[in-house]
Amino acid sequence: MRSLVDLNKLSRAALSAAMRGGVDGWGQFGSADLHVRYMELAPSASRRCCSCGCKRRATHIGMANGICLGMGCELSIRRWVKAGEVVHG
Repeated sequence: MRSLVDLNKLSRAALSAAMRGGVDGWGQFGSADLHVRYMELAPSASRRCCSCGCKRRATHIGMANGICLGMGCELSIRRWVKAGEVVHG
């Protein structure tokens, strides 16, 4: 069964990932190994601290196939998107 995804409602990063990786299972299943990784801004009310050891607030979320797979500072999430590696302090 194909999931119905309204591409007009996706953010630029999500739309780019959807176009590169497809929308099968979008928003239902996300894997850092199987799907295109991308990042988005975390909700401004988030008070979570980054786990990389920088002692700053987690401002970004790491996404794959429409599912949030992690939160962290901008640098840690950019590294995760590029290399798939998570740095813990």
